Amino acid sequence: MDIIKTNHLNYDYVTRDEEDKVESVVHALKDLNLSIEKGSFVCILGHNGSGKSTFARLVNGLNLPTEGTILVSGMDTTHEDKLLSIRETAGMVFQNPDNQIIANVVEEDVAFGPENIGVPTPEIEKRVTAALENVSMTAYRLKSPNRLSGGQKQRVAIAGVMAMKPECIILDEPTAMLDPQGRDDVLSTVHELNKEEGITIVLITHYMEEAVGADRVVVFDHGQVVMDGTPTEVFNRVSELKEINLCVPAMTEIAFELKKAGLSLPDGILTKDELVKELVKLKNK
Repeated sequence: MDIIKTNHLNYDYVTRDEEDKVESVVHALKDLNLSIEKGSFVCILGHNGSGKSTFARLVNGLNLPTEGTILVSGMDTTHEDKLLSIRETAGMVFQNPDNQIIANVVEEDVAFGPENIGVPTPEIEKRVTAALENVSMTAYRLKSPNRLSGGQKQRVAIAGVMAMKPECIILDEPTAMLDPQGRDDVLSTVHELNKEEGITIVLITHYMEEAVGADRVVVFDHGQVVMDGTPTEVFNRVSELKEINLCVPAMTEIAFELKKAGLSLPDGILTKDELVKELVKLKNK
């Protein structure tokens, strides 16, 4: 069953002058047809301006299509009476957690979302406790978010979305402002939510290594899907990815260069362990 489905989706950024005349039009998404299965972990890749963040905002109803439709659990985002239900179904986590955290105490911030959708107070308390446990932030529930690290703030932002009990979480470059440890913490959290809670994850990123553990990788370029498959299938296309100004995971790049140099390595190497295993095999032949 698809939780997100687009039909000939188009979105334009229009610039107007002081007299409201159109000065320029940028076609951010062009005739996009994409389905995302419920319960899956999908990673969306693309260079700046490829349309991936625009897609995220359309899923949540923050922007509305110029043409075509986007359905979230069968609900059309252009139907204003469905927007609240859509945002309960598909929660958003943005790149900068400081833009999403509004309270002075962690537990109050996590409670903000369910309060706004009318969840009864006793249920809110249960949800806040469960959400903080899910992201390993229970010990910080009475702390000020200002005293937290970037990775901890991002986990609080995820908990705030979790407390609304969404079926899907869209994360738009959630680790872009974090150090390596913070990135690892956030990634670990979203993978656990996917595997243990069955929540659909749509991860938008420019870090290739973050896509390795996804079920599916979708590559955007100039507002269109140009690649779609498993991480192995997509990252095997090293030359094509480089043509659209994208790189591949470091171990895939090393394996690619070693193969060019004459080593007999298989396709589909994504991790250090896989590369070491194949090199040991070659050594022992």
